[in-house]
Amino acid sequence: MLWMSVAPAHLDEVTRTPAGHGEPAFVAGQRPAPANLVAQALCPDPPALRDYLARRLGALDAIRSLESAPVLRTVKAAGPLGPVRLRR
Repeated sequence: MLWMSVAPAHLDEVTRTPAGHGEPAFVAGQRPAPANLVAQALCPDPPALRDYLARRLGALDAIRSLESAPVLRTVKAAGPLGPVRLRR
């Protein structure tokens, strides 16, 4: 998970740029707060996350601050279920 603080004048630009990258599953603006943009980046390993944060997002001067928190396991998520096996 990524939380970014972006100047309001650059919010649309910064929202669209990561949305065009392959890593983010979603990018969304939120009400004014210390972090006004949230994203979920799907990276295969820590070096890939570091590269994404440093090289791709780091190139965007409009991002004033960036915080990240790795999600190591998802316990519950919305989405289609696989085949259901019934016990007999």
